[in-house]
Amino acid sequence: MELLEIPLEGNDQSLLQIYQDVYAATPDRIPSAEELHWRYGGNPYPVRIWVGRDGEKIVGLRPIAIKDIKIGEAVYPALHMLNVMVHPAYQGKGLFRSLMEKAWNMHGQEGVIAFTFPNENSIKAYRRWKDWFQLADLPLFIRMVPPKNFGETKSLVRFFAGYGAAAARCLRGIKPKAHELTIQRVDEIDDGIEALWQRNKHFFDFIIPRDKQYLTWRYVTRPDVQYMIYKAVADGATVGFLVARTRMMFDMHLGLIVDFFADNNDSTILAGMLEQAVADLIAQGVHAIGLQFIGPESLKEALWDNGLFAVPKKMLPREFLMYARSGLKKVEGIRLSDFQRMFLTWGDNDAV
Repeated sequence: MELLEIPLEGNDQSLLQIYQDVYAATPDRIPSAEELHWRYGGNPYPVRIWVGRDGEKIVGLRPIAIKDIKIGEAVYPALHMLNVMVHPAYQGKGLFRSLMEKAWNMHGQEGVIAFTFPNENSIKAYRRWKDWFQLADLPLFIRMVPPKNFGETKSLVRFFAGYGAAAARCLRGIKPKAHELTIQRVDEIDDGIEALWQRNKHFFDFIIPRDKQYLTWRYVTRPDVQYMIYKAVADGATVGFLVARTRMMFDMHLGLIVDFFADNNDSTILAGMLEQAVADLIAQGVHAIGLQFIGPESLKEALWDNGLFAVPKKMLPREFLMYARSGLKKVEGIRLSDFQRMFLTWGDNDAV
């Protein structure tokens, strides 16, 4: 068994094979060759691919993307720990930890922090490692869509939850409207969205920058997913963007609100974009609409206005956690505990 860093070129088929070995029971997690290149080769940020190899077979994978993150008033390099996996025949033998230690010793000095969104398989390891700590617990907001007939899957749950959400929206009364707000469906991330980020980045002291380069890679160039991108315009200026998609998850056809941003954290702007996106997702026949978000309380009003309510923890299909550790690249004055104005959405985990 050897641990080594490998290039993507020439190893893509071997990397796809370990995805197939690990996720045989959940094939929607297996990327195509094109998506693998998007994730590890087309990324605007460097990606280090560390593997455990037994002979010619890759049996463990630990990739790291060197991304930007805004902490306080500045942007720093950070280590985004991507999909980690160990071949089923090699699990329980310490390979996961060995890969992590090797990759960390080689690249820990390249970031001021490291962060990851562990899945249900890897979360136990992060809880055991003392250097890692839970930075965020992302709530899941759901709006159930009532079925058209009772023969549909889980129709009773969808019936009561769907119409219950509609009743709750009515009880909230008339929703406030943003002045002369226009919602547009667009195919690109333009300079207006870049300007929106530049105007509003000061509101947050922990956020992955929503600049034009990152958003274009994340939501426009991904080959296997067709994202629905919305832009809110008022008085000729871009005042919001929102990204949505559909996906089979938890045995349901889900609509996902993946990412969004609103000028001055204005809930009426987000509400307007959500209203259009929700209507489009329902038209595509989704059973429910999900959204994950940590950020200003003001924006949660927009979620409630569109029938999205937080799922109680005991009812969650799995945990949605963000773990972090301090990087080996030291910067004076950075203490994660000091920064409370966080902004995270489902899209910050680029496997979604």
